[in-house]
Amino acid sequence: MTISKERVSALMDNQLQSEQSLKALLDDPSASATWERYHLIGDALRDELPEQLDLSLLQRIADALEQEPVVLAPKPRLSLLSAVKPNVKKFIQVAGQYGIAASVAVVVLVGVQQYQQTDTSIKQGPVLNTVPVGGGSAMPVSVNYNSERINTSQQKSSAMSEQQLQEQRQRIARFIQDHQLQQRLSPAER
Repeated sequence: MTISKERVSALMDNQLQSEQSLKALLDDPSASATWERYHLIGDALRDELPEQLDLSLLQRIADALEQEPVVLAPKPRLSLLSAVKPNVKKFIQVAGQYGIAASVAVVVLVGVQQYQQTDTSIKQGPVLNTVPVGGGSAMPVSVNYNSERINTSQQKSSAMSEQQLQEQRQRIARFIQDHQLQQRLSPAER
């Protein structure tokens, strides 16, 4: 007859006093071990533990390990890379590195070409329409406007050399480029 842990606890608390229960406690090894553990717990709670306990912990662990079943691990499956020969594996790694380097080089080249195209489009931008909406002749916007100066400049422009014309065009292109740059930097002022 096996005795339950509740009955062992009741015996310890003097709630159950029968010879049959005591005899069952002495005959059942697991009930005897429970009886010992409960008394040890009680001693620990009352701070009445002896100086040195012989719990034979090492022997119990060794016994438990002996009773454990032996588990055989399954053989590991071969992965794709472990089935490949070492030379082929090294070739795949090197080819992958070259592929990454080539991809980076292509991205850099495309980026530089795009940057150069946007840079040349600024220099050779479209001519802006400067004719007023009303259709009349445009008056120059300048602080020092002088109609005589316009007539003299028209006469001089016909007599300008090719080099002077080229310099004047470059100067105008720089003004336009500066104007476009100013527009990009302050779009909120429009």
